Amino acid sequence: MRTLSERIAERIQRKPTASAALRNRSTFINLRNEIQRAYTDGWSLLAIWKTLHDEGRISFTYQAFRRYAHQLIDLPMPANVSQQQIRKAAAEPFAFKAKPAKEPLP
Repeated sequence: MRTLSERIAERIQRKPTASAALRNRSTFINLRNEIQRAYTDGWSLLAIWKTLHDEGRISFTYQAFRRYAHQLIDLPMPANVSQQQIRKAAAEPFAFKAKPAKEPLP
């Protein structure tokens, strides 16, 4: 049995009055598991988009594809960025100093 999400996406694809954005989103949702698997296998979003676009499975732009990927897929954090670094950067308020510091930058 198909999932509710698959049935909704299929219904939107059949609906003649559905907007292009809604059709594109439903197409992405139908391919979401396949896209997630390729991304976790180490393929870049650009390589995934190019392949799907060349195969004719998606017709929307790479920018739209990236937006859907970031909205609809739990993309893993790059290996060189730790959660501690993110929390530290978010906790440090920006302070403008009119006089530059004399010590060299790190």
